[in-house]
Amino acid sequence: MISKFIETRASEILSEMKIRLAPINVEKIAKKLGLTVMEFDLGSNVSGVLYIQNGKGTIGFNPKESPVRRRFTIAHEIGHFVLHKLNNDMFVDTKEFKLFRNENSSTGENKMEMEANAFAAALLMPKDLLISEIKNHKFDFTEEGENDPISNLSKKFEVSVTAMTYRIDNLNLFTRQKSI
Repeated sequence: MISKFIETRASEILSEMKIRLAPINVEKIAKKLGLTVMEFDLGSNVSGVLYIQNGKGTIGFNPKESPVRRRFTIAHEIGHFVLHKLNNDMFVDTKEFKLFRNENSSTGENKMEMEANAFAAALLMPKDLLISEIKNHKFDFTEEGENDPISNLSKKFEVSVTAMTYRIDNLNLFTRQKSI
């Protein structure tokens, strides 16, 4: 049930901002939500941070990360802001979390991290846009090499191959692909 809410919330933000094409400009979304986005030396383990004070937020991202990782981090921090906003709080995200899954996922201990990851995926790879892209290009998920659809979709949406793989899997598009 929470994942449906997260999908809907990400979709609403994209719709409100009239964003209909990939790649999604996450910095533009952050700014329209009143967030400041800036590079910040966070050390080698930290990908991003969200600092909120008096309802205003600042996202710091690690400039040493790859461009696709930085985009996911910014979207993840937007997720914290949209889903978990408190008056004065700070969220620090390390490299140790994985999209939707990690060793603590089943315990529910990192529920807010999993929700922020789900939000980032929904924001960067909107379900309807992803399905449309798969339909329009008639991707065959058995292809490899230059025609590898996951790699091509990852480039189109400017996300990592891992993020795209999880997103397609979580949306059950591997199994539904034949009927799309």
